[in-house]
Amino acid sequence: MTATITITNPILRGMNPDPSWIWDDEFQRIVLVTSTFELVPGLPIYVSEDMTCWKHVSNVVDADLARRLLIPFVDDSGGVYAPTLRRIHGKYVIACTIARLDDRRAMEGGCTESELMRFHAAEGNFILEAESIEGPWHGPFWIEGAEGIDPDIFEDGDGNVYWTQTRPAVNPQWEGQTEVWTQRINPETWTFVDDGLPAGSGKTVIWRGYGMESVWAEAPHLYRVGDYVYLMTAEGGTSFEHSEMAMRIYAPHGLLRAFEAYEREVSELGECIPQVRDGERCYLGAAIRAFHADKKNPILTHRHLGLSEPLQCVGHADLLLHPKLGWWLVCLGVRETRGKRDGELLSYLGRESFVAPVSWEHNPADWKLDGNGAPYTHEGDPGWPVTCAGLGRLADEITVTTEDDGIAIEPRVKSSLAGDVEPALVDVADGSTNDVVVRDERDVSYRRIAKLPTLMPIPMSGSLVIRQNSTHYAVFSMHGTDVRYEMVNGDDSQAGSVVVQADGVRPAVLFDDNRLSVIVTGMHGLVDSATFVRQGQVLLSVDARFLSTEWAGGFVGCMAGFMA
Repeated sequence: MTATITITNPILRGMNPDPSWIWDDEFQRIVLVTSTFELVPGLPIYVSEDMTCWKHVSNVVDADLARRLLIPFVDDSGGVYAPTLRRIHGKYVIACTIARLDDRRAMEGGCTESELMRFHAAEGNFILEAESIEGPWHGPFWIEGAEGIDPDIFEDGDGNVYWTQTRPAVNPQWEGQTEVWTQRINPETWTFVDDGLPAGSGKTVIWRGYGMESVWAEAPHLYRVGDYVYLMTAEGGTSFEHSEMAMRIYAPHGLLRAFEAYEREVSELGECIPQVRDGERCYLGAAIRAFHADKKNPILTHRHLGLSEPLQCVGHADLLLHPKLGWWLVCLGVRETRGKRDGELLSYLGRESFVAPVSWEHNPADWKLDGNGAPYTHEGDPGWPVTCAGLGRLADEITVTTEDDGIAIEPRVKSSLAGDVEPALVDVADGSTNDVVVRDERDVSYRRIAKLPTLMPIPMSGSLVIRQNSTHYAVFSMHGTDVRYEMVNGDDSQAGSVVVQADGVRPAVLFDDNRLSVIVTGMHGLVDSATFVRQGQVLLSVDARFLSTEWAGGFVGCMAGFMA
């Protein structure tokens, strides 16, 4: 007997960017966390057994921890960047960065000089740790000497723990070049190791991008698979040129021993280990590199599919080995709305979380043949990761067939991502508790807009707020039989009102096709959203492109909020 499960992308809809996950063997579940920037509560934790259904079990950052992380004092699209979730020495650990802190606002808000000194000594990089994924989470442990963003935390088989992240290249060859560095770290004190050994005496630069003029090599993750340690990085920036690259180093006895072997090899060639800065090594030599790239890079991207592709900006990936379903990848992607102009793509939902099956393949040209002509490879060599084999893009649906014991046979993928048709219904005044606030601003509580089209009833008291950031938003409210509105597009604003003909009729705002439309029906109750839109009268329709990431800038997506 076999069974099938169907996994639908995106697995987490609405703003859920920069996903990182682990297989939690103790509880036989996947645990996943995403970025939340200036939103509180932050760093939501989701769990799933098989990726078909995800449960939100907790938030790592509550209001108290947000204050200790200085989130109330960050700018738009600042705050919590790109978490990495791992088990390190038996504990759940999140490595993360706080970005875009406004020092003046922090001092005015009561931050002490010592708080700001610890923050800046770590460049906003920190660790949180917990015995249980549900919390409580302890920290932040500011990582003094860290530099850059997108930290990764990796425990090798020999017990050594590595902190790896990206920073602007010290001596860039072109604009936008970054470099990935690593250093061993003590997980008991969360201080860098300084023992004179490789990756233990200052930072060691291990990567600067796959090719000439490659930019924004970032979001590094280290993994041990067989006799190799793999490095995966995003590249090209988190917009339309986003991609994912894979590299590896032969390290059967540990990454530290592999680094020692690399330094010996460089010395035997009569070369010296380059110095980036005093006390820093660089493993990107003129003749050899420590990490060797997959010649088929990128292993994941949609940048080659053109602007007719509805899913863009794919990258920032993390790998996971499920004991029954095999290897999988989680990444971010952006579902775009086509504009009226040629080549115009607009995103309103923010970056969402997608998954894809991963297989490991060897290059047939590298196979060796035994006496019977059968190909074989080194036993400890898993090859290279291949995403959605045979398809080459993320899939809308992935069907996994399993045997009686739950072991996956082979995933099958559907190649087209169909758009949503039926409007989602989001009533901001329904008393839902799944709300977030921006920084510590308590006057408006928000929830993520998870699909388009979305229908949002205007509260009979209070206001509906549709927010992209603090300078791009729309407000709708009822005043008698009038619907009053305000659209704020940076320095420009537009205000006005439209008349609803009957008392007690509750109008709604439809967010669809790059427009915000105020719709009303003759009914006093709100029927299903599709019927409401089909039978409704449009009182107002305005261009909504100012709410897109492409117009407003930043890294977040639109949210719907209630302001009392």
